Amino acid sequence: MIAFVLMLCAFAVGTSEFVVVGVLPEVASDLGVPLSVAGLLVTGYAIAVAVGGPVLTVFTRRLPRRPLLIGVMALGVGGSLFSALAENYTVLMGARMVAALAQGLFFAVASQVATASVPPERQTAAIAKVVNGVALSTVAGVPVGTLVGQAYGWRASFVLVTALAFVGMLGVILACPKVAHEPDAGFRASMHVFRRRSILLGLSTTVLAFTGMITTFTYVTPALREVTGFSPGWATAVLLVYGLGTVVGSNIAGRVRPELIPRVLPVTITALSLVLLVQGLAMHTKATSVVALFLLGASAFATGPLLHTWLMRQAEPAGGLVASVNISAFNVAAALGPVLGGAVIANGLGFDLVGPVAALPALAGLGVAFLVRGLARRQPVAPEPVPVPA
Repeated sequence: MIAFVLMLCAFAVGTSEFVVVGVLPEVASDLGVPLSVAGLLVTGYAIAVAVGGPVLTVFTRRLPRRPLLIGVMALGVGGSLFSALAENYTVLMGARMVAALAQGLFFAVASQVATASVPPERQTAAIAKVVNGVALSTVAGVPVGTLVGQAYGWRASFVLVTALAFVGMLGVILACPKVAHEPDAGFRASMHVFRRRSILLGLSTTVLAFTGMITTFTYVTPALREVTGFSPGWATAVLLVYGLGTVVGSNIAGRVRPELIPRVLPVTITALSLVLLVQGLAMHTKATSVVALFLLGASAFATGPLLHTWLMRQAEPAGGLVASVNISAFNVAAALGPVLGGAVIANGLGFDLVGPVAALPALAGLGVAFLVRGLARRQPVAPEPVPVPA
């Protein structure tokens, strides 16, 4: 039951981040700001998640997880509600920041609750369930939220997110078990985990692999229209195939025992890199473009839970902090990807080369993943303990 509740909460916070993208023109027109300024609602949110998540994780590290998770979802409810009620751009930006802080802290706490609620051999599957919620938000929550906003006004999109977050909060109240906070080694000792090669390699893999994926995914819709020849409606429908791939990928990851992750990780990133390399060619026919999108979603979302689980296990007893920083690393990739793909298009190289260029950081991530595998072979036992100050 708790796995389903956490997936629902992840669905809500994932929808919260990107639902504004589909109604940006309406927001800009209603609040009297340029579209470029309205777009900062997305950028500001990502920055708040990346910076605020780890900071809040540090300051809340001694709190019991259940009441903290309830508080996080309540913060998300408040941020989304005030977004719906915002009378001007400044208030809307502030409300979005509140929701972003809730999201940044959510994944740290939810990851701890998920792994603490299952036996060690099921921890990857527990993380995969949370990731499933994020995957579903991209293919169901955001499109539905966009349709609601276009039909009833942009504020209705945030009312929908508010309702989703509220249902998630009720689920946590009713179903979440009591989970103690991690053993607290102190602030300085917790920071010590970031000196470990395993943690640095894992975070680097997240940035590189997902920069590759996001570079391509950002420009998939225009490529489907201009290169493949799908109509706008069909291009949107094809993205559901990508969503199906994400669900399949995260479920595959959930079947991998935690101790096998270093061996499996290079396989999933190899698959991701190959999909990116052939993306340009695949977009020239409708059948191959659909297959390529499915494989893109599957390979990326098989990689994500594996990295997240492995990092948390390597970081004990600072798993929550590292989980939050890993989400920050993903947001770094989310910022770099559109810039890289945009540079390819701005220089006249066309959509055909977006995928191959995106494969370069993914291949670099593959190289780092092999270093992770080699490190695991040399250190098969538990990671070095965090030193506790006397």
